[in-house]
Amino acid sequence: MTLTKEAFLFEGKDGEVVGFDLQNLRLLRLKDAHNVEVTYSIQGELRNSSCRVVCTFPDGTERDELPSEEDPYRMSLFRAITGGVVARFIADHSNAKIEGLTKITDEKFDARIRDLGINMNLFPDKRQYEDDVWWDEELKERSIDATKSELQVWDDPIGGRLLTMGANPRATVHNAIEKLDILQEDWSNGRLDPIQRAKCVAMDYHMEIKMSEMGYPHEKGGPSESWRISAEKLVRFEKTRLGVDILGVA
Repeated sequence: MTLTKEAFLFEGKDGEVVGFDLQNLRLLRLKDAHNVEVTYSIQGELRNSSCRVVCTFPDGTERDELPSEEDPYRMSLFRAITGGVVARFIADHSNAKIEGLTKITDEKFDARIRDLGINMNLFPDKRQYEDDVWWDEELKERSIDATKSELQVWDDPIGGRLLTMGANPRATVHNAIEKLDILQEDWSNGRLDPIQRAKCVAMDYHMEIKMSEMGYPHEKGGPSESWRISAEKLVRFEKTRLGVDILGVA
């Protein structure tokens, strides 16, 4: 996928290129983990197109399948694969006429950011995380209390995606990752405005810094310092590639 000043382009494995004039492009979103859906206008008539994305790494190797829906890191991986193209379009065309797209309200978004911040402040220490056993009863009780409001804030009344915090230490970390996933899905589906998107990415940064401070092993098996390195790369990417200072809006 390539974004130019005039068009958004998909290049097929066979070399065929499909392009969409930005003036006629109305909606660009991730329909699921593998497909980008495009809504465009031709002489006032709206049409849809869906393109499956295949990941091609710098060495030329390909990955037939992107992360599954069960992969807790699939949205952050997908963002890295697409190189921020989807985010850039949404940021640059936030005032475009988009049919059938509901933006998230500032009140609801701010409530989710506050809850995610509370969740991150309840992260257990490394020993409790690795043992998955509560040794700090006070922290356990605070985690249980935080559960009372989060299901409503995240529209998850039956616990479809969120676990019961306080049940075990890892549930707290799981929920924070899942909440960030939900925010990133709202961003990728065009429900966040540019400022909200920047705050969402900033929370990604703060979570990785928190995991480094807590000494959690990196998701790819590296040392805990790898979280900080990844966080710093995220800040540089947003600043140099997208022109967004995510720490300035946090």
